[in-house]
Amino acid sequence: MAQTQPTDALSPKHAYRTLSSRYYWSPEIFEKEKTAILYRHWHYAGHISQFAAPGDYLTLRIGDEHLIVMRGDDGDLRGFFNVCRHRAHRLLENSGNVKAIVCPYHAWTYNRQGELRYARGTDAMPDFELEKHCLSCFKVEVFCSFVFVNLDTNAISLAEQAGDLAEDLKLRVPFLDQLKPILTDTGRPTRIDANWKVVMDNFLECYHCPKGHPAFADMIDMDSFENETFGIWSRQSAPIVNPNNSAYRFSEDAPLQDANFWFLWPTLAMGYLPGEKIFFATAILPDGVDKTYRYGHWYVVDDTPLPGDFNNYVNTVIVPEDIELCESVQQGLISQSYEDGPFVVDPDQLGISEHAVQQFHGLVRDALGNI
Repeated sequence: MAQTQPTDALSPKHAYRTLSSRYYWSPEIFEKEKTAILYRHWHYAGHISQFAAPGDYLTLRIGDEHLIVMRGDDGDLRGFFNVCRHRAHRLLENSGNVKAIVCPYHAWTYNRQGELRYARGTDAMPDFELEKHCLSCFKVEVFCSFVFVNLDTNAISLAEQAGDLAEDLKLRVPFLDQLKPILTDTGRPTRIDANWKVVMDNFLECYHCPKGHPAFADMIDMDSFENETFGIWSRQSAPIVNPNNSAYRFSEDAPLQDANFWFLWPTLAMGYLPGEKIFFATAILPDGVDKTYRYGHWYVVDDTPLPGDFNNYVNTVIVPEDIELCESVQQGLISQSYEDGPFVVDPDQLGISEHAVQQFHGLVRDALGNI
């Protein structure tokens, strides 16, 4: 497996200034992002436990593309575009289990491998061949028990691209293999009135935490907060925490006495907060040039419910704080007075540093080329 070394925070490969403001509001740049980023890279879809039996499926959307991930009768996970090959009607909604994929429009019927098995009225068409009208496919990969999708059928595997991320996750999340997603709505908002990169920028630094999240900053030691970047991923870590804080209380004997947050290019944010064995994985996806759709799950061990004070803090405090920050930034980005800004980069890669944002902007520039 390819080894990944920490990225030099001051490397000339990455610009010392942020992306130009037009990257956050230009329809032309957004269209290029769809083809160069959204449709060519790996995105989080769910967890392997959601596909226990043949016919288990989930649906999701990446850009303009509606997608299905399903376990076939042969046990393989497959990705299908959620589009009937007849007249383009959407085939499935939400998640569940089906014996066959039946189009709600004209009842064209596909098996669980995506092969067309019935199309009413085509028997009288001598040139019609069922096998030429199978569902269009894309790539699916299981990585650390999470399911990822990639619309580029020539894409290199995520395991190869991600380098040492799997080892890092297993080292810092020893209960990773025990996690199962909570599939009921936990109350988190799913849409933000800001470009998806604004939301990811915000996730990738804690420079804003003392002012923007005072309760969170009371829970962790900002002087010990660390940032590291590796290839196409990064990690933020808070190895010292305060159990008696103003966010939510947890025992000094709780299993998690630190906090870790990971980014995986281009859209995945995941990690855990101090306290119980609770993990999150969220895809930060564009819902238009100036709106973001957050798709993801909370993960727990042994179906343990989210603690009430933890759930309350996440849903009524820190998430609303982040949404307000991101939406304000989006409004500022359209001002004629703003073009770009300097990165605050700490050579020691501690809490105030924005070099994980710098890495992300470099990856965006590399993907889009000279625009």
